[in-house]
Amino acid sequence: MVRVPAGSWWIGADGGSVKVRNIERFARVSLALEDGGSPVVAEGTAVVRRGLFPADLADLADVTEAFAAKYGWDVTAPHRPGETRVLLEVPVRRWLLAGTAQ
Repeated sequence: MVRVPAGSWWIGADGGSVKVRNIERFARVSLALEDGGSPVVAEGTAVVRRGLFPADLADLADVTEAFAAKYGWDVTAPHRPGETRVLLEVPVRRWLLAGTAQ
């Protein structure tokens, strides 16, 4: 998962995964990331981005580059034979916890 300056979280997933099917049925999501000292929890509405990357949106080039820089792999490459990859874009609607351990 990466976050770009525009305020959206991006998640790579297999197009046929349970996660993607659930989001297609009900797009409201919550995200929780814990690094020990600065946890974050946010709510948003996920959008499934299918198709060629980065042709769909101008900033997807930045997103795919951010995944490569952070994790060292191509987020668009399928993990299983015959599967397609999608990007889940989650614009943050509301911060529930923003970097302060309780």
